Amino acid sequence: MNPLDANPRMTAAPLVAEELKMKPVSNPEYLTWIRTLPCVVCRATRGVEAAHTGPHGLGQKSSDLSALPLCARHHRTGQDSYHKLGPRKFAEAHRLNVPEIVARLSAKPSIRVESGSFVGRLGDREYALGITAAGLARAVHRIGVLRREILAEVA
Repeated sequence: MNPLDANPRMTAAPLVAEELKMKPVSNPEYLTWIRTLPCVVCRATRGVEAAHTGPHGLGQKSSDLSALPLCARHHRTGQDSYHKLGPRKFAEAHRLNVPEIVARLSAKPSIRVESGSFVGRLGDREYALGITAAGLARAVHRIGVLRREILAEVA
């Protein structure tokens, strides 16, 4: 028996180049939110841009979930900007752990019930959000406040 006959996926027509391309995640609301944060380098709050930091190629943009909040100077125009220095030198010059910052910014909070209390998880940490009798809305509000506080420390 031919080994290719056992796996119908192996006998299918080869994928065309268009099918092999993976489109980056597009999330305009996330980018709008990133622009409300201070610049991760100088803490400026005016003119903040969403700087895409993920992998990309010619004519391709990286995922919106890889964006960092940077002021125009640190994103595009300054001598020490992301676009002038490139990813590695920019991170070294400003002592930034870009992957960690991106991971924290794009982390999704979760809430679960445990022994009559809401427990929130954000990244690798867990937080007590209050008793279930107080209601889910209160727990959701609390995890949102915690997330903003954590992001203010990171950004």
